[in-house]
Amino acid sequence: MADNLPTHVYGVIIDLAQDNLILPNSAVVEVLGQDALKRAEAGPPWLLGELKLELDTVPVVSLEGLWGQAIPDNIRRSRIVVLKAPNRDERVAIMARSYPLIVTLNEVALRALPDDGDDRGLILSRVQVANRQALIPDLDALVVTAAEMTERQ
Repeated sequence: MADNLPTHVYGVIIDLAQDNLILPNSAVVEVLGQDALKRAEAGPPWLLGELKLELDTVPVVSLEGLWGQAIPDNIRRSRIVVLKAPNRDERVAIMARSYPLIVTLNEVALRALPDDGDDRGLILSRVQVANRQALIPDLDALVVTAAEMTERQ
């Protein structure tokens, strides 16, 4: 049965201001330009706003702000990346510094890094992907956090 397992999977690296995220390719629902964002009038600073996607309203968050870091200014190539959590129906969008990079992951290209104790509340693991470090976020927790804050507005 192990002979049927894939030798590689496709993932995406999402560039943030000071970090990278790595996710399975299937977690990315859509990538949109900044003009899709309807700015938030209330809520915490990390809740940038929302966007309409199909029949849903999806919260857009700054992960840097959520982690207590300074919220970076948007640059021309910034993109809104809509993500779907594996165990929930809701979606959340994050502001990325550029379009996500599709990568092929295998045992050679991906290596776990030691836990530095700074899990930022929403990080499952830190990994080395080829020549860069990346964070694996807890998408279920991120969706719940964003949804709770959106409901409070």
